[in-house]
Amino acid sequence: MVKDEPRRSPYEVLGIAVDADARAIKKAYFERIRQNPPETHPEVFKQLREAYELLSDPEARQAYDASAAAQAEGGTSEEDARLKEAVDLFDAGDTAGGRSVLNRMLLEQPDFHQARLLLGRSFLWEEAPEAALTEFDEVLKRAPEDWRGHLHRGWALNRLTRLKEAADAYWRAGKYGPAEVGPRVSLADCLVEMGQVDDALKVLLEAQALPGIPRTEVLWFKMRRIAMLLEHDREREATRGLDELDAEVPASADPELRRWMAAQVSAAAAHLFAQRKSQAANRLLEYGRRFHPDDAPAAELSFPNGVHVDISALPEAGRQWVHAGAEDSEGWRSQWSWAMPAAVTFALALATFFFLAYCAFGTGERSFYNWSGCVVMAAALCAATAYAARRFLTVMTQPYGRFTLLHPLHLVEVMGDHVIVWPLVHLEDVQLVNQHSHVSYTHTLIEMRFNGRQVVTFGHSERAAKDFVAQLVAQRRRVLELLSQGLLSAEEGMAQLPAELLARGASSGTVHGPPHRLPHATHPLVAAGLGVLLVVAAVIPHRSATDAQAWQHAAVQTSGLGPLLTFLRARPDSHFSVQAQARVDAELARVRARLESRLDPGSAAARSVPFFTGLLNDVSRTHSRRVVVEWAEPASEKGQGQAQEDLSILLVSAWQRLLDEALGRDVLVVDAGRNSQEGPPVLTLQVGEALRPSTGSGPVRHRVWQVRAKGPGGEDIVAPLELTADAADPKVPESLFHAWVDQWHLPGAGDRRPLLLTASTLVRSATP
Repeated sequence: MVKDEPRRSPYEVLGIAVDADARAIKKAYFERIRQNPPETHPEVFKQLREAYELLSDPEARQAYDASAAAQAEGGTSEEDARLKEAVDLFDAGDTAGGRSVLNRMLLEQPDFHQARLLLGRSFLWEEAPEAALTEFDEVLKRAPEDWRGHLHRGWALNRLTRLKEAADAYWRAGKYGPAEVGPRVSLADCLVEMGQVDDALKVLLEAQALPGIPRTEVLWFKMRRIAMLLEHDREREATRGLDELDAEVPASADPELRRWMAAQVSAAAAHLFAQRKSQAANRLLEYGRRFHPDDAPAAELSFPNGVHVDISALPEAGRQWVHAGAEDSEGWRSQWSWAMPAAVTFALALATFFFLAYCAFGTGERSFYNWSGCVVMAAALCAATAYAARRFLTVMTQPYGRFTLLHPLHLVEVMGDHVIVWPLVHLEDVQLVNQHSHVSYTHTLIEMRFNGRQVVTFGHSERAAKDFVAQLVAQRRRVLELLSQGLLSAEEGMAQLPAELLARGASSGTVHGPPHRLPHATHPLVAAGLGVLLVVAAVIPHRSATDAQAWQHAAVQTSGLGPLLTFLRARPDSHFSVQAQARVDAELARVRARLESRLDPGSAAARSVPFFTGLLNDVSRTHSRRVVVEWAEPASEKGQGQAQEDLSILLVSAWQRLLDEALGRDVLVVDAGRNSQEGPPVLTLQVGEALRPSTGSGPVRHRVWQVRAKGPGGEDIVAPLELTADAADPKVPESLFHAWVDQWHLPGAGDRRPLLLTASTLVRSATP
């Protein structure tokens, strides 16, 4: 632009009328930036943006209109020229020059309120509210009912946090400007700062009924009220307001009106994002999508937080942007980026291999629940190994490591094969933490929080970290500004991370690209199924290994029949059972031979050979060598066990000696019914004692033993015995047992040596 070229008004730049409303201003701006994008028309775009910023700011537009009106009325007056000169100086950034012009005018014309208001606003722009308040008070001193003076005074008091006085000033501005919108908006905002939300909502509701207010202003007030409800978590009322607004601007309404309405929704959402109400802001943006006409792209969609996007899912522009970022920051894949996934994969594969080997060749006994646990563990290990292998193969297919990029709208963490997108609108806090090692500075951690979720990156130097944070904060401020103006579609970089792409991950948090061509076996579900099949297949080798180990343990034992019989009872279907049975039969054959050699055919005990032979046959058939002695004392003597000997123990010991004498040691085992490790009894000796009165005269009674011998099936294998002895005989148990031995022709029959070994007859120990 030539220096002497006359400056065009913002209305001329945008091609709109001087009385155009906010909707018309935004519409014109949109149309012209589409015709003059910044990439091809940077100078024109700069003029358009300056014009839009001036006219979209109510204060700046009011000052410009006042200056232009004064110039139009006077035309050639010196005051109008000087007022325009001050405005031009302010626009050019020469604040001191503009104030000097205004001060000279006020010295000459103290009641020129327009100049004094402009001077006060210049102090507000420079963050000097005390000086501004002095000028606004001077205006009201000279014109107490000037609504603009009260409004400006409220702005200054608000900056000074004198909220109660500011609210009073806004109220007076509305009183003296009954048809003006500005005082109502400022009053509502001030009441919110004071915590009087209900009063602020009431002010916005009343403002919709101002006389002569255009429809767009009514809709703006409604949108502002809905945003305030959402900001203060009044969801139900906000939903009702959104439904009413949707009915008022239906799909059949003017497309330009709907586009303008969408811009207002974006502005309200930007305000909510600034107040850290991200969920409510996203909801508002989702609602605003319905106002976009079908022929216009939806620029402001919701901003899902922390979406994981596969690099293969990015558009071509996005992949090129990531590649360029990797070149700038040297973010290529390092040895550490693939070494760790490789180590994890190898460790999991090794653990899976050893676990499956344990399932197949472990020798411990396993129940159904043990095998179920093995199935679950194998499926988990195989799935984890497959997932780690896929991660490793995926990392090897991408050239990138881990680094951070700053997009115009997002902070982007590149994680090898995918990126994590953190919208800047969700940024809540940033902290810098310097790290030291041995007192020496190493780097600076940059801790950020996006809608409650922490993100950490680092800077190689403190200066670099501060520069990054400054750029991050400035970029967020710009995003909120563009969102509030509905201009995000004009921002560069939209094609790199399209809003529609991120919206796909709003619910799941992930956007997957085309599937990688990896082996099917590396799919976790397939690997888990394979692990289940391998455990099922391991049942047979595990059973064989367990059988072999159990047989080896039984075969090396030299303690008689016990281990072999235990093996046959526990594993009757084992392929070693034939060998075990053969060894048992061989051992029993030796026992039979020993029995015949020990019992002289001419002795009294020779007739017991069939009895013992039958026992040995039952041992071979049932694989049990257990003999149980069940003793039942008389009912009249129960509870006197401390005074009498425990005959059940004596009977067990006596029978064990008899069997050892006849068959050899450790062939049969006798117990009182409390040992279940040897299996079911092959012989049960039931001995019941009773007291009977004597058949003659006198108090003499008899002690009677009733003896029954039952086989493995519960049948009597010997005829029941009833043995009687004089109860007064102190050796009555010994006498009864001798009678039992004599009648069954057991070893010791006909011999008067002590057999039961009671205390009254124990003179010497009977040895086989």
